[in-house]
Amino acid sequence: MATSTAKTYLMYKGKDGTPADFEQLCPITNYPDMGSTPSKLDTTDLSAEKFKTSILGLQEAPDLTFEANYDKTLFNKINGLAGKTYTFELQFGTDGAEGKFDWDGQCIVYATGGGVDEVRKMTIVVSAETEITPA
Repeated sequence: MATSTAKTYLMYKGKDGTPADFEQLCPITNYPDMGSTPSKLDTTDLSAEKFKTSILGLQEAPDLTFEANYDKTLFNKINGLAGKTYTFELQFGTDGAEGKFDWDGQCIVYATGGGVDEVRKMTIVVSAETEITPA
């Protein structure tokens, strides 16, 4: 069954915190893929006549880019987190009722460019220093 992207939350906590310690980093307006296409490892041998064969390899740990409406207070809060590792969680639905993705990483924030009659935006980049795991 399809679900809406409404009620999607980017959460964080200190690495030693409990699940109850998660708090919303900031309201987001979009989120990235929670994985990447794995590399393809060539297993072709010399008996192949027409097609190469392969198996799936490893996935890259992507940098995760989130967009949010610019807010000076939230910008300063996120900027103050830079340089430290936290546990992040992307929650689908209230308290992740429709799914969660957890990983450890660091974050940075920057204001993005704008034009006439647009909302000011900021981009939050979160590294994936551990595997992104569905919870």
